[in-house]
Amino acid sequence: MADNPATITSILTLSSTVVARTGLRIGAQEASLTIGGVDNPVVRDPLTRQPYIPGSSIKGKMRSLLERVHGLDQNWAIQRNRVHVHVCEQEEEYSKCTLCQLFGAPAPQRERWLCQTRLRFSDVFLTEASVKRLMDAATDLPFTELKSEAAIDRVTSAAVPRTMERVPAGAEFGPCDIGLFVYEGDRIATGLQWLTDGLDLLEADALGSSGARGSGRVAFTNISVRQLKVDGQRLVPRQGPATYPTVAELRRALDDLAAWAAA
Repeated sequence: MADNPATITSILTLSSTVVARTGLRIGAQEASLTIGGVDNPVVRDPLTRQPYIPGSSIKGKMRSLLERVHGLDQNWAIQRNRVHVHVCEQEEEYSKCTLCQLFGAPAPQRERWLCQTRLRFSDVFLTEASVKRLMDAATDLPFTELKSEAAIDRVTSAAVPRTMERVPAGAEFGPCDIGLFVYEGDRIATGLQWLTDGLDLLEADALGSSGARGSGRVAFTNISVRQLKVDGQRLVPRQGPATYPTVAELRRALDDLAAWAAA
C-alpha cells in the first residue's frame, strides 16, 4: 500500500451472490417488548420488511478474522471497553499496515494523518428469486424461520428455552458489491489477495450471530470484477476477464486478475 495516498488510479468492484448454507441471523434491536414475540429478531429493510445483510456486518467480521490471522494487537477499545480492535496508533505503523490501510482507522487517527479507507462494502438484499421462494414458502414469519433453542443450567440441568429468528438455508442475497479503491503507488495484487483471504475466512467461519451453534455459514458465488480505470482525465469502465463460480476459483486466478487490473 502507498504512504499518504492522494490520487485514485482505479476502482475495482467485486460482485458476488451470498448464499446462506445454513440459517442466517444478523440481529436487530428489539423496538418493543411483546408477549409471545420473538426473542431475537433479524435486521430488516424498513421499507420492504425483508431481511438483508448490512455491509457493516461483512466488513466487521472480515476485518476481525484478518486481524486474528495476522496476529495484530487488539489495542483500541470501543463501546466503553467492551470491544477491542486493532488500530495503528503511530503514522509509521500505519504506513506499514495493510489491514488499516484497507479497512480504515477511527476518527482520532484520521485527524492526525491522512488515512484513506480503500474498501467499501454495500448492504446486500435478497435476490428476486429468493424473495419469490420465501413468499411462496410456509415460513414461520415473513421471509424467516423460528429456531427454538435451550440454554442448559450447568448445575441443575434445567432448560431455559429461547427462540431465534433466522433467514432459512438456501436463501440468496445479491449483488454483494465490495469496492477496492486503488491509489497511486498501491499494489493491486496485495489488495485483491487480502480481499480474497477475507472471503475465504468468512466462508470457513460464520456471518452474523450463533455461528458456533450452526447459524451463519455462507458461500460467495458467481464472483465477477469490474474496473473504473483513470486514464488521464477520462474514466474508462472495464469488465473483468471472467466470472468465478467460487472463492477457490477466484484465488486460482488472482495473478491473472491482478495483471489485467494493472494493465
